[in-house]
Amino acid sequence: MEKLLKFIKEKYPENTIDISESIELLIDTIDNLRKEIKNIQEKIEEVMEKLSIDEEKIEEVKEENKKDIPNYSDYKVDNNIEHNLYEDFTYKKPFGFKLNENRVIKVSSWKELLVKTCEILISINENKFISFESNDAMKGKKRKVFSSDPNELRVPRKIGDKIYIETNQSANFIRDLIKKLLKEYNFKTIEYKVYLKADYTNLNK
Repeated sequence: MEKLLKFIKEKYPENTIDISESIELLIDTIDNLRKEIKNIQEKIEEVMEKLSIDEEKIEEVKEENKKDIPNYSDYKVDNNIEHNLYEDFTYKKPFGFKLNENRVIKVSSWKELLVKTCEILISINENKFISFESNDAMKGKKRKVFSSDPNELRVPRKIGDKIYIETNQSANFIRDLIKKLLKEYNFKTIEYKVYLKADYTNLNK
């Protein structure tokens, strides 16, 4: 540094004052910046102080949150009990279904129950299933339920090779749709059994 300053004084004496003033300006700027940073830091610390919660309060909040989280195992039901398609499935979770005394097909949602039911029916008669796209009885109130174009559906699921079904439906809508499908395939409604995994009715009262 000493050599650099000596070099500047000897070679550029006329610029020494300008350099000195520039350095002084830089020092002032850094000092002002330091003050601003300190002010910002103080404001941040002030906010942190207002947001601070003592450990006892934190533990109280944790305990309250634990109370708010339901024990879902309390709402499990016997999945061996048969249910029919005339029941209300609101707030209920399916375990599986059975058609025409076949084995129980396990599912994890009403959407999966609908899809697997449709896969069984299309394997029985594909042309009949495809015809549902133009069947007025199979249409929803506002939107299509069956379509060869997935863009016409909100949450389409392909059934077979040529048709899609809308899966964004409530449990009871799916129940009613399955009743219509069974009728088209000459199945009796009582031949279709539903098995439940959980009933959250009391949780939603």
